[in-house]
Amino acid sequence: MNHGTTATPASAREQTDFPVPLFRYGFRPFFLGAGVQAVIALMLWVHAWHDGGMPARFDVLWHGHELAFGFTTAALAGFVLTAVPNWTATGPVQGAKLILLFAIWLAARVLAFLPIEHSPLFAVVDIAFLPALAAFVAPGIFARSARRNGVLVACMAGLSALNMLWHGERTGMLAGGGIAAIHGALAVFAVMIAIVGGRIVPAFTLGGMRMAGHPVVITPAPRLDGIALAFLAAAMLAWAIDLHGPLVAAVAGGATIANAWRLARWQGWRSFGVPLVAVLHLGYAWLVVALALIALAALDVVAPASVTHALGSGAVGTMVLAVMSRAALGHTGRELVAGWPMVLAYGLVVVGAALRVASAALGWPLLIMPSGVSWSAGFAMFVVVYTPILLRARPDGRRG
Repeated sequence: MNHGTTATPASAREQTDFPVPLFRYGFRPFFLGAGVQAVIALMLWVHAWHDGGMPARFDVLWHGHELAFGFTTAALAGFVLTAVPNWTATGPVQGAKLILLFAIWLAARVLAFLPIEHSPLFAVVDIAFLPALAAFVAPGIFARSARRNGVLVACMAGLSALNMLWHGERTGMLAGGGIAAIHGALAVFAVMIAIVGGRIVPAFTLGGMRMAGHPVVITPAPRLDGIALAFLAAAMLAWAIDLHGPLVAAVAGGATIANAWRLARWQGWRSFGVPLVAVLHLGYAWLVVALALIALAALDVVAPASVTHALGSGAVGTMVLAVMSRAALGHTGRELVAGWPMVLAYGLVVVGAALRVASAALGWPLLIMPSGVSWSAGFAMFVVVYTPILLRARPDGRRG
């Protein structure tokens, strides 16, 4: 199965490209939007936390929502709107349909910054995005690859329900659902990283190392994959519903071992001369770290917030940046090489995540500011490097 190559199905090549390059493929507006959102939303929250004079609406719940349901869902949209045409041999969602979908996401982000956080308008617009995204991609998945990729539609449905739960608290209709919604969303994203990462990390490692002249051999291990996914899903569910105790620690410990073994089989240590490949392994490694922290948090050894940031800042942040930077190159017909600005960006995001996890685990709030600046700077670097790539037509003249 192809997730990130530049090949375009024949039926799709026969179609006419939309005249504005930004709206020819889903990855273009949504990857750019995700990068900008990562910078603005996080720096605004860090400033609100540090200054103390910002409006009260920019609180922890707002911060978690905008990174989970704003930044990450934009990256998710860019990925599925680009991958599904490859999976199903259909043309991309482009033009008016893509503009409408992006407009819903962008309108929700604008409303999120306005002093109407308790307004039903924000809730309606924001909640509409994920069902609209599913409506565009689900028919193709169910028609051509339901058995293998139907789980992604289920994940989008779950995220939509969790977003409703968050807005339920924000609008005063439900009490105590905000944090649960954010934790649930991170658990869903962790499962998606494990599923999709299990496909693309070894595949991109094989291709990238072969192109670099250092081929590796990675043999499939479906039984290990199944065990790793099962343990991970159980650990994430236990964490999301706030279970504690030795049994949860044992399940999370098993998930840590199985997923660490899975990651080791992909031989990431061989890829550090190929940053575009190595960063994928780092993203999955953060998932292993988060699982280990779930085990420790279940025994009250570390603060639960360390898990939240290992998942959000670490696993989600690093993997999103890794996939966006590689997919944007491949689907715009450019060489699959990360230049030094993107290598720096990868490092800034990883360091920022590490500082934030350390701050939560050790109770050192002084690390929050440098961690936020570092993480945001990494995505700012992505925006600077990739804006021209995402706004311009492919240099080879092909569609996309």
